[in-house]
Amino acid sequence: MSTSDAITRAALRLFYRQGFHATGVEQLSQEAGVTKKTLYRHFSSKDHLVEAALELRHNEFMAKVRAAVDAVAVSQRPAGYLDFIASWVQEADFYGCAFINASAEYASLSEQPHRLAHQHKQALQAYLEEICAQAGYMNPRVAAMQLLLIGEGLIVSCQVNGACPELIMAGKEMLVLLSAQRAADPAQRAHPAS
Repeated sequence: MSTSDAITRAALRLFYRQGFHATGVEQLSQEAGVTKKTLYRHFSSKDHLVEAALELRHNEFMAKVRAAVDAVAVSQRPAGYLDFIASWVQEADFYGCAFINASAEYASLSEQPHRLAHQHKQALQAYLEEICAQAGYMNPRVAAMQLLLIGEGLIVSCQVNGACPELIMAGKEMLVLLSAQRAADPAQRAHPAS
């Protein structure tokens, strides 16, 4: 692993656990096992390190989602997504969604961390649209938005309240409403927007 990668991974751990603004450069360099001078040689500012950490989180999170969801039958992938969320929110090191957290700390739509959060959610929605189309939803775009909202609601609710089994079950039960949108005939299935 390169020094740059080690710094980025260490930064992501700290940012995710305690927040972006609450994490100082001194602590970042200590966590990465480098001097501040070395940190600044690889990242010209803390803002650049925040961006690198969010890009790493995006790539890792999307790979993890895809691995979990693509492992289940095509027709069950929307449910598989909620199963993934339900499992993730119960992990010991769950501190919410790094992108929701970033957009809260960098509230202006023009700030780069907020833009990266937006891009992440757009990529996630595109993936959900893909699995909803595969599962036979008549309007995969709308179904994907609804599935995203259920998942985001679960993430935030569990971040605030802890991984409450009743919340998780309520989120999963909402999928029944989405299932009514499936086409009975595979020939009627809509294709994802290009």
